Amino acid sequence: MRFKLFIFVLLSAAVLPLSLFAQVADINPYAGFYWPGNASLTPDAVGDFQNNQLLGVRAGYYITSGLEIGGNYSWSNHFQPKSTDFASALAGAAGLPQGKVRANIWEAELSYNFVRRGVFGYFVKPYVVVGAGGLTTRVGSNGTFVLNTRPVTTPSGNTVLVANDALHNNDTFFAFSYGAGAKAERLWGPMGAFGDIRGQALPNFFGRSFNWPELRAGLTFSWGERP
Repeated sequence: MRFKLFIFVLLSAAVLPLSLFAQVADINPYAGFYWPGNASLTPDAVGDFQNNQLLGVRAGYYITSGLEIGGNYSWSNHFQPKSTDFASALAGAAGLPQGKVRANIWEAELSYNFVRRGVFGYFVKPYVVVGAGGLTTRVGSNGTFVLNTRPVTTPSGNTVLVANDALHNNDTFFAFSYGAGAKAERLWGPMGAFGDIRGQALPNFFGRSFNWPELRAGLTFSWGERP
């Protein structure tokens, strides 16, 4: 799958011999949280999605003293509407399949790191970042989660609800992110810390724009000499 290949490239970039690059490389495991929202009370709505945690890793290397290129991968174990969402609850009540949905978010990143500043005796480096890639779903059970329904009239004259929009196993949506944060590098040998706030966007999620904020924080391990 595409996101598995992306993870391989991401990790490979972080561990390639530094002799190939005359710059600093870093890798950043992290945890985060996001608030998708997108509530609506119509039967064909995409849904009011669950707020949930993220677990992920970033890696990259500097091509100048401030400009860094790399990649990011994160995983969400609940990427589906809340149990109180009207549209998906209606689909569930109609007996339509709703397997558990997980999300794999993968993207290439470009960040610009500003000059380090002293804060409470530590050197902190602010940065801005943009990324582009995709969100790939993993759906348990029968591989389908019906998000919403549409009414259909049968030949006998009865009206029944059938699946309209649905998430399937390995569905992939274009995604991009943007944000800002700060790093405190090499606080304890090669290890430091970072945190950022981002906006995540799926511009064509079943014909709709789906956006949410994220908070992330984690460790940063850096090595090498910056150009």
